[in-house]
Amino acid sequence: MKIRNIIFSLFVALVFSSCGSEFGLASRFVGQSQKIQAAVYFPESAKVTLIQHTDGTYSKVLDSLNQDAFLDMMYLAYAEEMKNYGVKVYIPDDPDQVPVDSTHWLVMLSNMEIQGLYTEYVDHLFDYIDNYDYTFALNTVNVASWFEMNDGEWLPVLFDEHNLRDDFESYVSNRGTQGAQYYYNINPITNADLYDYAVFLGKRYASFTYNYMMNRFVGKSMQRKGKEARFQLRWDPYEEYFYFQEEGEGFVELKVDN
Repeated sequence: MKIRNIIFSLFVALVFSSCGSEFGLASRFVGQSQKIQAAVYFPESAKVTLIQHTDGTYSKVLDSLNQDAFLDMMYLAYAEEMKNYGVKVYIPDDPDQVPVDSTHWLVMLSNMEIQGLYTEYVDHLFDYIDNYDYTFALNTVNVASWFEMNDGEWLPVLFDEHNLRDDFESYVSNRGTQGAQYYYNINPITNADLYDYAVFLGKRYASFTYNYMMNRFVGKSMQRKGKEARFQLRWDPYEEYFYFQEEGEGFVELKVDN
C-alpha cells in the first residue's frame, strides 16, 4: 500500500499541471464542505428475505436481527461520518419543505433489501504437486440499497450492494508423520457482527455520498469549460488526501429505460 501511495504521489506531482483541473476543483469542493447541510431520510423498515440453499436449508443468520436497531445504528454512523467530511446531517421540521441547492442536499435511502443466505466459498490450495478445492457454504448477509438525491435537481438513482460473510481461514501443516494436513476454521456471523455491519454500511454510504457529489461538482465545473473529467476521485478526510476512485468504491448509477 505504501508503494502504491508513493507512485500515486509521484504521478500527481508529474501531471498536476495538465490534470490540475480535477484536483483543483475537488480541493475547492472540500474547502466549501463546511457550508453543506444534508437532509437525510432512511426507511423505517427494510425488506428482509431468506434465500433457500441448494440443499433446501435456510441460513439462520438473520433470525436475531432487530431492524429498528440496525437502521438506527446505520443512520447514526452515516451522520457521524458525514460530519467528518464537514457535512451537517439534519432532519427537517417539515419534510415537505426541504431546501435543495448546491449547499443543501436531500438524501433518501429509498429502498433497502437484506437477504440471508448461504454462498459457496471455494478454498484453493496447492501443495507443489496437486491442486485441491474445498467448498464450503458460508452464512452471508447481502444488503442492497437504492439512494435518491437532490442538490437542486434529482440525480440518477444510485445503487450499492455489499456482502457480509462468515469469517473463514485455512492452512496446511506438514507437522507429524501423516504428511500435509488441511485445517480450516469458520467463525460464524454473530448478532454483534450484524450491528457492527450496520455501522460499516453507514460509513460506507456517507463516503459514497460525499465522493459522488464531489465528482459531480468536478464534472459539471469542467463541462462549463468545455472539458470532461478524465477520472473519479475519492477524498479521505482522515488522511486529508485524494485517491483515484476505483471500481467498487462508489455508487452505481442506475439507468431508467424510457
